[in-house]
Amino acid sequence: MFKTDKDRLNYGSILMPPVGYKLEKAVGTTYSLDLEALTAVAITLGLHEEIDTELDKNPICLLNAIEKISDKILLFCEAGQIKLPKTPSTLCFLLEKMVVPVALAKKSRKGRYPSFHPKTWVLQYSNDKKERKYRFIVLSRNLTFDRSWDVSLVLDSNEQAKQQEKTQPIIEFLMFLRKQISGDYSSDHHKKNLIGRLANELKDVSFDLNRKEFYDFEVLPLGIGNNQYNMSNDTLFRDTFHELVVMSPFLSPNVIEELNKDKRGLTGCSRTLITRKTELGKLKQAQVSNFDIYTLKDVIIDGEDALSDQDTDKQKQDIHAKIYLKRKYSDTDLYLGSMNATNAAINENVELMVRLAAKNRYLNGSIFLNDIFGGNADGPQNPFEKIEMDNKAVITDDDKKDQKEQVIKQICRMKKEAIIVKKEEKYDLTIDFEEEGNWLAEVLISPLRSKKKASFSSKIKFYDLDILQLSEFYSLKVSDDEGEVERILMIPTKGLPAERESAVVKSIIKDKKTFLEYIAFVLGDDYLFSYLKNKRINESGFFRKSEDIGLAIYEKMLKTSLDEPERLNDISYIMDLISDREIIPDEFCGMYEMFRKTLRL
Repeated sequence: MFKTDKDRLNYGSILMPPVGYKLEKAVGTTYSLDLEALTAVAITLGLHEEIDTELDKNPICLLNAIEKISDKILLFCEAGQIKLPKTPSTLCFLLEKMVVPVALAKKSRKGRYPSFHPKTWVLQYSNDKKERKYRFIVLSRNLTFDRSWDVSLVLDSNEQAKQQEKTQPIIEFLMFLRKQISGDYSSDHHKKNLIGRLANELKDVSFDLNRKEFYDFEVLPLGIGNNQYNMSNDTLFRDTFHELVVMSPFLSPNVIEELNKDKRGLTGCSRTLITRKTELGKLKQAQVSNFDIYTLKDVIIDGEDALSDQDTDKQKQDIHAKIYLKRKYSDTDLYLGSMNATNAAINENVELMVRLAAKNRYLNGSIFLNDIFGGNADGPQNPFEKIEMDNKAVITDDDKKDQKEQVIKQICRMKKEAIIVKKEEKYDLTIDFEEEGNWLAEVLISPLRSKKKASFSSKIKFYDLDILQLSEFYSLKVSDDEGEVERILMIPTKGLPAERESAVVKSIIKDKKTFLEYIAFVLGDDYLFSYLKNKRINESGFFRKSEDIGLAIYEKMLKTSLDEPERLNDISYIMDLISDREIIPDEFCGMYEMFRKTLRL
């Protein structure tokens, strides 16, 4: 179950629809977000392809994937934690309607901002018979390309399970998410409807563990208001135990100190702490005197080295999983999810955990550690090494970076609005913030795909922007003598041109060749798609005998209209947005119109 060389999951594989099903709705949550990772998710859910494929490098494939699912997915993330791409693609604009930034208010005037930190997916699939299946996924991993060690749990719906009461916390979590949709963004009405329908449809759904090791489970949403779970009163932090394992990348000393107390341990008690070396400097030896402490070996952190025959890539990483295991007599509780062993995670943040119940014969501390250590703790195969506290690492000072993060949090929580005004063929943009801002750091804002920058103030103006520089995504850079932090800031923007989506599509489908590539890809003809990618298309003569492309596409469209007529809807998407006959041949328009009328598309 936890063997690091065998029990590995691909992010795409756990999202992939069951055979014969396709995505209907999906709501995901993450703390930090990489927009390129979101487009990779679109490939999985829209095209039913694994994330680690060449498709994510082809803009035509990405366009088709995003078009298929952009109205079906919502992704909630911590406001100010969207990674700024090095070279933002125009396709980023099509992701706006999928992203919901969450900016939580302080719980007290002098307190820190709590974080929106859950990592989850709730997915609904359907087949041709209108039968539905549901999936609930809990992870410790953000929607990024980070390769650190994480954990996930996948629960599929089961009509025979008859335990709908266990689904109620998921519904309450979704309704909390719905309240985070501000109503300020252009697509917010659609977003509220989608999540509301999904929550309502879950009322009669039961999820099943489908594993012999566990006989029960409970979903634990933290920080969601009246229906939140009080983790500080959970038996994990209140009860005694025979075995305790804590795996957490980040720590608060008093949390570990409480678990270290002698009175918590029963006869023969064993306690194990697995964390990052950089966290050990926070701890005094007396606070972990009853723990065996392990961290990943440097060779693993600096570049994973052949944990399995298939994995030979070297990439810097560390643990990111949040796992807590507590055994008392014959009962074992296993906690998985997003919660670090910190005060903020337990008492302030929005988090989501799942508690799994098992018997000692199936799971306990020894079994768990034997799995992740790959056998004996002292063996050479163990990716972890035991740490003595007098050899602890020196913790790095992140205060300066945290100050810049706090600036970003403040900006994300300000009232703000952008207004676009068209001036001939260009556009002027005005951004209004409710405050001037008073920070020691320099703060610069820019439209996402523009090189124009402006210092932060209550009113910012940009002039002469192109249509493909207009978005609800903005570049935000906070810098001081210690360095800089760059993120994407979302701002409600009025006046976005109705023709912007058409401009995005035309930036990808620029000529006849790319149009025909798109058609071939939509029709699922891999051979024709590959042929077109490597062949120069004549400027005229779509049906020239020397090309035979028109005949091949006609035959494929005929077969598709019989086997998978819904694929032709993807063609109508492009036909509606592109009217340029320099891109779409007249002959194809006639052929498509014939199919459209026949199939009543």
